[in-house]
Amino acid sequence: MTTSTPTGRTKVNLTDPADLLAAIPYLLGFHPEDSAVVFGLRGEDRKRQGLLMRVDLPPPGLEQDQARDLAVRLALTGHTGATVAVVGGGPANKAGRPPRRRFVRRVEASLAEYGIPLLHSVWAARIAAEERWACYRERTCGGLLPDPRDSVAAAVVTGAGQITHASRDELERLFDPVAPETLARRAGLLTRLDEPPWKGPDLVQGGIAEVNAALARADSGDPAITDDQAVRLAWALCLVEVRGACMLTAAPADSPLARAAEDLWLTLAREIPAPEAAEALALKAHAAYVRGDLATAGIALARAAEADPGHGLTKLLARALDAMVPPSDVADVVLRQRAEGTQEIGLRRSGGTA
Repeated sequence: MTTSTPTGRTKVNLTDPADLLAAIPYLLGFHPEDSAVVFGLRGEDRKRQGLLMRVDLPPPGLEQDQARDLAVRLALTGHTGATVAVVGGGPANKAGRPPRRRFVRRVEASLAEYGIPLLHSVWAARIAAEERWACYRERTCGGLLPDPRDSVAAAVVTGAGQITHASRDELERLFDPVAPETLARRAGLLTRLDEPPWKGPDLVQGGIAEVNAALARADSGDPAITDDQAVRLAWALCLVEVRGACMLTAAPADSPLARAAEDLWLTLAREIPAPEAAEALALKAHAAYVRGDLATAGIALARAAEADPGHGLTKLLARALDAMVPPSDVADVVLRQRAEGTQEIGLRRSGGTA
């Protein structure tokens, strides 16, 4: 199978089960625990990458529901095959057979109802060097995992500047807001501000200028956000036209602008109080989605829904994620929109716009 790393740039050939397991943390962006990771496959030859899904292993009695949900998602998105990797779920038995066999059987049976074969099913207690792995179908299939840090996927992801987190909890903590007293102070400033914080008749251009200034400060090594900057940027992102221009920075995902903008959205998501924080969180989710990092996108959308339950863009992106719209389709929309208009958000550097 050939799969893409979360950078969206480099494809990695993963035909060996041990290599596939070792690559999982770098494909997801974190080391999963007690999880099922499903690799969807496309095409008549079932060699093209489809969706990559991670779900918590179901509790006893709910295996069929989880299996059916996974099968439906793959069927509705035109997949022709799948591989399942179970991480955790308990130790192997005395005969060396992996745990959660009933769940894997349920997944295979549910997929078969839609004419989707389960090509491989593998297990490891955790993804680490020298951990034992095994196959569900063949008792002679298994061995010891190579060091995940030496995998091709690790090299690609690390080389692109992406961080692989020790756990999903660690990834979640990236979104933790700044001190409550800071947010309360900024919320008070926003409440008392009944007109735009910048002068000039064109609100959109003023908002875009605010975002460009924040990008320039971060690019020059000054990512700190003052109270005044937080208020001005919160106002800017609440303008639909400004937010739309910000969304156009997400593709191509490997560009310096896309990386810098996504970092800024995360910073603002932590620095701006609710409900305005939902704007930055939705932008972070959109950028991660385009990049193929569905775990980060899902976390950002959950935080955005908490900040503003009625936020329209959050609901739209959540529906797309729930329907498993491929990240490439979301990226294509961004690229088409950029081709139709003028890019207004950018990194202003000597020698031009990056």
